Amino acid sequence: MQRDPRGIAITTESRAAARHLDAAVIAFLAQRADVGSLLSRTLLADPSLVAGHCFLGFTKLLAARRPLAEAAAGDLAAARRGIAERGGTRRERMLIDALAAWQEHGDMWEAAAILDALLPSQPLDLLVLRLSHAIRFMLGDAPGMRVTLDAALPAWGPGVPGRGFVLGCYAFALEETGDLAAAEHVGRGAVEIEPADAWGAHAVAHVMEERGDAEEGLAWLGAVEPRLASVGCFRRHLFWHRALFHLRLHETDEALALYDSRVWDLPSQEVRDVMNAASLLWRLQERGVPVGTSRWEELADLAQSRIGDHAWAFADLHYVLCLAAAGRTDAVQDMLASIRQRILRKTDSQALVHARVGVTAAGAVAAAGLGGPTEQVRDILFPVHDRLRQLGGSHVQRDLLRRMGMGAPFIPRQTSGVAADRASAVAAG
Repeated sequence: MQRDPRGIAITTESRAAARHLDAAVIAFLAQRADVGSLLSRTLLADPSLVAGHCFLGFTKLLAARRPLAEAAAGDLAAARRGIAERGGTRRERMLIDALAAWQEHGDMWEAAAILDALLPSQPLDLLVLRLSHAIRFMLGDAPGMRVTLDAALPAWGPGVPGRGFVLGCYAFALEETGDLAAAEHVGRGAVEIEPADAWGAHAVAHVMEERGDAEEGLAWLGAVEPRLASVGCFRRHLFWHRALFHLRLHETDEALALYDSRVWDLPSQEVRDVMNAASLLWRLQERGVPVGTSRWEELADLAQSRIGDHAWAFADLHYVLCLAAAGRTDAVQDMLASIRQRILRKTDSQALVHARVGVTAAGAVAAAGLGGPTEQVRDILFPVHDRLRQLGGSHVQRDLLRRMGMGAPFIPRQTSGVAADRASAVAAG
């Protein structure tokens, strides 16, 4: 039996496996790109390590892509073999149960609840805390994120390894539940303790976006950026925030330059990269910036390949936007039809999100992207406007929908009768 730096028991005789596992956990909290390679080292050191296989399975599910979610079945099976071979702790059995709830049954709520049930007895379980936080973020459960961290934080005194990362998570939960002053204070403190805390730095940027402090936001991100050189694809999200600050200052040239050089500098298969790119491109075009067709076409090619995926309803809305903005009416109809089929055939967490709000919101996005007037988009969204948080993501990300229903027209030609009729027909299915 080994223990991590916070005293959490790990069923293994391999010190190297325990060391690599903790390094992978820290990399996960720091949004680094080497989580996968560190987990590979972990499992090379101990191929039966239950916590390692569960952690790897969760990273695939959090990637929000159907093929990866299906591949996580192999990690779940390996974890079960490991615990059958040599037994394990209550924590390891519950990690398996949480992974199974999501991977086998699509029940993200149950997965988060199982993880949270571990924390009263082991509040210093950094991996479990962050996994719960990530799942609840995808579910739009900001109150749940805050409650979980409120309960665990008293155990995280000064000097506990990883404390800065936990405070960064707490700062984000505070911001998403409306406590902006506390969020900024805690977030700044998190980054001071742990300069590599990209999520904590990002929480402070969210506060500044909510307050409309664009110049301060740019200064903040500019100051922390040199400390975040090892951040993986999440770095693009930080540049997305910088672009939003430039848009607040009406600096559209700077925002478009960030799109080309940082937000979508290279093609990416990462769901969150596509979401960043689509929402920024829409905001630019909404402001009359001539973004051209090639940028949308590149995103639409990827989005079209995701028809039938539906691992995250919020991502589906961005795929619809890419297809609609590129004028691919048939593909938009195919995506909406696929979403409706998922609602009929599945009862997992994301199918329920689509049934309650997602498919309606997707219709609104299709209408906006295909040229429908703002009033039409607003009318489609109205029945679900108080449930949009269930899509997941943050307030700032979901603001895309508010802008579509209340902001300036997306495309100047959308006021034409032909465009409005086409958008209405597609949105209605």
